[in-house]
Amino acid sequence: MLSPNQVHEDQVRLIPVGHLTLSPLNVRKTDAEQGIDELAALILSQGLLQNLTVYPEADEQGNVAHYAVVAGGRRWRALQGLLERGQITADYPVLCRVIAYERAVEMSLAENSGRAEMHPADQFEAFRALVDAGQSVEDVAARFGVEPVVVQRRLKLANVAPCFITLYRERKATLEHLMALAITDDQERQQQAWNSLKSYERYPEALRRILTEHDISTRHPLARYVGLREYEKAGGVVRRDLFAQDGEEAMLDGALVHQLAAARLDKVAAKLKREGLPWVDVHLQLDYATRAAYGPVGTVEREASAAERKRLDRLNAERDQLTAQAADAGDDDGEGELSARIREIDAKIAQVRVGLTESDPEQTALAGAVVSVAHNGKVSIERDLLRPEDARRFRGARTRAEREAGAPREHSAALVRRLTAHRTLALQVELARQPMVAAVALAHRLVLDTFYAVSDAYNHPLKISGDTSGLEDQAQSLEGCEAQKALEIQRAALAQQLPEEPGALLTWLLQQSHETVLSLLAYCVAVTVDGVQMDEGPSRLDELARAVQLDMRKWWTVAAANYLSAIPKARILGVVTEGVSAEAAAGLEKLKKVALAEAAERQLAGTGWLPRVLRIAAA
Repeated sequence: MLSPNQVHEDQVRLIPVGHLTLSPLNVRKTDAEQGIDELAALILSQGLLQNLTVYPEADEQGNVAHYAVVAGGRRWRALQGLLERGQITADYPVLCRVIAYERAVEMSLAENSGRAEMHPADQFEAFRALVDAGQSVEDVAARFGVEPVVVQRRLKLANVAPCFITLYRERKATLEHLMALAITDDQERQQQAWNSLKSYERYPEALRRILTEHDISTRHPLARYVGLREYEKAGGVVRRDLFAQDGEEAMLDGALVHQLAAARLDKVAAKLKREGLPWVDVHLQLDYATRAAYGPVGTVEREASAAERKRLDRLNAERDQLTAQAADAGDDDGEGELSARIREIDAKIAQVRVGLTESDPEQTALAGAVVSVAHNGKVSIERDLLRPEDARRFRGARTRAEREAGAPREHSAALVRRLTAHRTLALQVELARQPMVAAVALAHRLVLDTFYAVSDAYNHPLKISGDTSGLEDQAQSLEGCEAQKALEIQRAALAQQLPEEPGALLTWLLQQSHETVLSLLAYCVAVTVDGVQMDEGPSRLDELARAVQLDMRKWWTVAAANYLSAIPKARILGVVTEGVSAEAAAGLEKLKKVALAEAAERQLAGTGWLPRVLRIAAA
């Protein structure tokens, strides 16, 4: 056996892989494990293309026991992986350059410092040459230890016009530019997109936007409504973006998608007309401004029957009597027994008046429906709507019940503030999840300021200063509610993407996709929504709430703590009557207030009952 002193400097020889170890003097410490599987596959298919540099290490007797690898640590790790998997044996010969220990660190540093990675353009052109020579994508992937999609991406990049490959080599274009251009194989369209932009406008996202302006993502509501099968059956072509993280697909013929969706909606409209509706309007997608032009059918108060009039007269007489007694007793603070009985009678009077309210027959006769595709890709049918011209004619007319002077309140001002705070927070969540509606709402707010003599900024739900809406005084009521949790999760997800320094924000935003910018815009717009109020009348949130299809049943559930304990016993019974049944309410009449509120909460569980102030659709 040789001693270390017998090993000649710069000797090149074959050494079995089982006799090789990794030297602690190897200078590459960072990312040493990266790409080892790919390198192992290359060694297995091509052999070791570059020798290792080693120095001998002696055992206790002074003989060479093994050789320590000082340059080629990644290749050694790849060989060890092959050995562990049984793809090579311990006597597999490895070409090594043997040096003295004294030169080990110097040689390791020299090898790692002098290396240059292959330019990506060279790699994907080489992949194309292999495939052109007859190898399959799967064969190339296996030989180089990568997934087939990696080879497909390289081939896609190789199809970009040669002039852009040259720009990439000259560092005048980035890999992101090539990925954007590779969306289409039409090199003439690639050139047109590039030339249509000024040099400072040539962001990858701008190129992608131009090349896909007629495409429709398969996640788009219209695409989901039509469906891939129907689209392809009609001759439509689908493109898959290999560079999207989720392999996004797009329908290349947007006009065909619109045509197929319109044909399906027309059938739905024809069915509704056969049901007797005077009109049905079809919109592929109902945007915020268009939907706001339609109006709901108003209500009127019908004449009370003899029995209803008799009950109202009796209740009003009893109320007048109790009011006089309360004044004589000095019960001015509203906390005494007489005031409590007056509030109960007010609730009964209000309940009778609700029963007298019905849809306005004149408006009902003119009401029709609007058919569109909702954001979830399903058909949406909104009935009992007035066309814009009819809505304008009836707008401003209030129901007889609203005109009635001194109509009693259902809720205290404090309770209305708590309830409308929940509605505001829920609307913020829904708006943040629907970027296009948020963008339209923002445009609506700014156009009012810019193009109209009176912007009515005070009554607009968006506060464009960027200040968040003032929900602080309702923080205790909102703490832990589902809407607050959802908003916090969305904020955290968005914040994680942003650059740390504010000064880098504009540059970063210019490089992002439309979806990213719109998501950020939607959140920032949403948290400006301000709709907390004290009165129980119509809310300035109503139109925006309808635009995002806000359903408060998703965000608020009636309970003793958030509602029932804050209203009189008579009102609790009325709620149970409305939400469950009169029989259920009758069984609770003898309970004390606290027990009644808890029992009512159990009765109302799962009913989806909402107080009128939260029923957005009834606005």
